[in-house]
Amino acid sequence: MTLNSPVSAAARAFAERPALMLRAEDVRKTFTLHGQGGIGIDALAGVSLDVARGECVVLVGPSGAGKSTFLRCLYGNYLASGGSIAIRDDAAPTQHLEITGAQPHDVLRLRRNVVGYVSQFLRVIPRVSALDIVAAPLVSRGVDEEEARARAAALLERLNVPQRLWPLAPATFSGGEQQRVNIARGLIAQHRVLLLDEPTASLDAENREVVAGLIVEARERGAAIVGVFHDEDTRERVATRVLALRAPRVAEVEAA
Repeated sequence: MTLNSPVSAAARAFAERPALMLRAEDVRKTFTLHGQGGIGIDALAGVSLDVARGECVVLVGPSGAGKSTFLRCLYGNYLASGGSIAIRDDAAPTQHLEITGAQPHDVLRLRRNVVGYVSQFLRVIPRVSALDIVAAPLVSRGVDEEEARARAAALLERLNVPQRLWPLAPATFSGGEQQRVNIARGLIAQHRVLLLDEPTASLDAENREVVAGLIVEARERGAAIVGVFHDEDTRERVATRVLALRAPRVAEVEAA
């Protein structure tokens, strides 16, 4: 490892800036269409971003700019094709984990303890109640099951999910009800880094306001947040700053 290597630079950044929680440098993503002769499609131009505690950075840009792709790269669902992504990890000797090239068990540990992710859609788990789905992140951290369920109930109540639905699996819930269950699951563990991909897309104005309030509270607790919000009022309420992404140029796609 040289002093000019990306890992060394990230290590210095996290050591010198105690509030820094996430660093992305020149992150790119290309999808290879193996069924079409291995054609490469650029989905994300080089994106760089530092996020500190108490910040909420909202991603904006046209459709196809890679906003959701960038969030999935930050979470490790997509492997970035280029650049580097590092997230503060106080359990690591270097105080951070480099997502690209990390071992799966390290990524899972980071997700359990540091990084929360809320997508537009709830991955429904058959025969598991909404209450237990929301409580699961706390139980995985060793919180007593009764306490975890009590905290889950309080959050579901605040998000206006009817109590009669709590013992039921969410497969038959409306889109808005499923999304609120998903939000509750993503926020309950109070992760220090939050990635939010259109969490209010299926919600009415009243419930969008509730969710915006929860996001602001997380930010004020010191969470570092990166999100996509197509609702302008929500975006203006939660954002501390905005990062504009651009769609990859046609020339870049052809070159891939």
